[in-house]
Amino acid sequence: MVLVISGVLAYFTVSSDPTEGLDYASGDAPEEMRQSICFSDSGPCPPTGFKWSIPASGVIQTRFEREDIDDRTEFRGWFRLEAAEFIQEEVRDCSTAVDWSLLADDKPIAHGTITAGSKDQEVTGTPPHEARFIQLTAQRTDSLACRSTLQWIYAGLD
Repeated sequence: MVLVISGVLAYFTVSSDPTEGLDYASGDAPEEMRQSICFSDSGPCPPTGFKWSIPASGVIQTRFEREDIDDRTEFRGWFRLEAAEFIQEEVRDCSTAVDWSLLADDKPIAHGTITAGSKDQEVTGTPPHEARFIQLTAQRTDSLACRSTLQWIYAGLD
């Protein structure tokens, strides 16, 4: 019985939509960060959301389609930028930076700049009620040869 309950919980946890209100439509496909089974005594549970790897001087553009246009009206979540470089088999932090913007049906809604290692940046803004598509554009503003990962933690619309 315990195995059946664990299996059902695992199925719903792994198959649930990690990003409410937004569905990937086209462009640079993000990796979905899904909630896994997590026990509080093993540390904080990893967040849900999207993440993209952005190369030095690179740009990503991802288009999302809104779900439930009538119900979800405000962006939610935080952007986080992580970057590291490998020097003689040692991982070191790297200070990369990304300019980002969100458009709703080609109308600017929100923008900002985030640097690796800085505080997470809250994603705010309200797309027009009738807007169907949201586009995220993120561009590295440095040319450092570091691995850089942009995460939209708890991405979605409320």
